[in-house]
Amino acid sequence: MERQQSQKERSVAWFKLADLIARGEREKALSVFRLLSHSLADKAYVLQIEGDILWYMDDTASIEKYRQAATLYQKEKRWINAIALQEHVLAMRPDSFEPLATLLLLYALVDWQEKFLDRFNALLALHDQRLVDGPQLEKALRDLAEVVRQGGGKPWLATWYAQNQHRLPSDMQTRVSGLF
Repeated sequence: MERQQSQKERSVAWFKLADLIARGEREKALSVFRLLSHSLADKAYVLQIEGDILWYMDDTASIEKYRQAATLYQKEKRWINAIALQEHVLAMRPDSFEPLATLLLLYALVDWQEKFLDRFNALLALHDQRLVDGPQLEKALRDLAEVVRQGGGKPWLATWYAQNQHRLPSDMQTRVSGLF
């Protein structure tokens, strides 16, 4: 009986939270959410919901919450959740290096070659537009190589690199040639 009452109270609280969000009462909504978040064991999911609330309220702090949630999802090897959040961050900030570099790693880990190529092309486009500098691009490639090595290797990445190394700045080609 006590468990049923507790469940009913939580349901009412979630409904109240939705109402506060719909009315745009940011501070009240976040206060209610913080109380409700204690009933959720999944910390990454709590951060994601907080990001959703902030995003709905047009608060740019949502990006940081999404990044924190994605990082936790990655640590827990919940790749699809991490990918979804990084894609959302990228949609919010399409010229941002960090989500693109992270998506390269994640798509390599899950062997989603088409999305990997899309994100690599987007990263090169940002480099060509001078929104991503050479050291950032090189770091993304080095991080990718390290993750691939730790994950047991991805044979298709060696082929990809051989076919695409000519697209990198010439000085970078020699520095990263042995990575893949």
